Amino acid sequence: MHRSSFDQRYVHKLDPWAVLVTDVHAPHEGATLDPQTTWTVGVTLPLGTEHPVYAQQSAVLLALEAFRQAGTALAHVAGGVPLGHAFVATRVAMRWTADPSALTGDVPARFAFRTLHAEHRRGTLVQHQFDATVTIDDVVVAHASGDLQCVDPRVHARLRSGAATWQDVEQRHDPSVLLDVRTTPGALDATLGWDADDRMTFDHGVDHLPAMHLARAAVTAHLLLTAAPVVTAVDIRCTRYVELTDAATVQAEREPVEAGSGTRTRIVQGDGAAAVIVCGTEPVDPVRRACAPAANLAPTPSPAPTPHHLGTPAA
Repeated sequence: MHRSSFDQRYVHKLDPWAVLVTDVHAPHEGATLDPQTTWTVGVTLPLGTEHPVYAQQSAVLLALEAFRQAGTALAHVAGGVPLGHAFVATRVAMRWTADPSALTGDVPARFAFRTLHAEHRRGTLVQHQFDATVTIDDVVVAHASGDLQCVDPRVHARLRSGAATWQDVEQRHDPSVLLDVRTTPGALDATLGWDADDRMTFDHGVDHLPAMHLARAAVTAHLLLTAAPVVTAVDIRCTRYVELTDAATVQAEREPVEAGSGTRTRIVQGDGAAAVIVCGTEPVDPVRRACAPAANLAPTPSPAPTPHHLGTPAA
């Protein structure tokens, strides 16, 4: 079983076993985040293994979490964002061009990041919009995109001054992400549940329900509504925080698509939607690996450009 040696602080995890990123590489010395430069981030996906953190996670959700970690690591290493800054993801999306659900073992993958827009303030990244191509064994298997804001901890403390802290809220241990599910033809309503012992989502104390948890709720709703075997596309757009202390509802409905099946899920809290997640299932062929490593053995690192030093984030 593979455990990454990458510094967990760069992906905002406390447990080293929760780190999926293995490396961040620049194409050349002095590379920056700009539309002309492609950075690559390596990850290892523990699929179908008895992993201490990610056991029984679907390949789609695991890859989405890997993409979140990769974008976070890139902001620290390439964007010079100091440790301690808060990261706010307003959009995270991934569309598979090949079905990864049959893959098992420690699967190495790489994200090739292309910057669409990067805003810096006093030499530090404050906003990053990007696309990424996902490859396994140098074969493209998915496309991803994201919008990340990097917030000074003092500013974030003021923005979230009224929010309940992790230590102050009652720790819930709901049996499912969807509670009291009610269905009608083409639609689903449920109460959003969460489990404080979920090490993938609640690795460290948070003051809100993370986007990855909302994605899991939407994926679950999609599978229930459509009876599809897998999800091949997820697009998460968040407009505000989902608070730990207030009830939230999951409202999903089927959407017409050209092929396969689609759903649109709203996470509603208070007087409106805090997030909208679109999921889809499209007919795609399974991912076929050129040469799969033996089970439970660390994979051979993929060839990469000149390495960027990872001792500290770039200044």
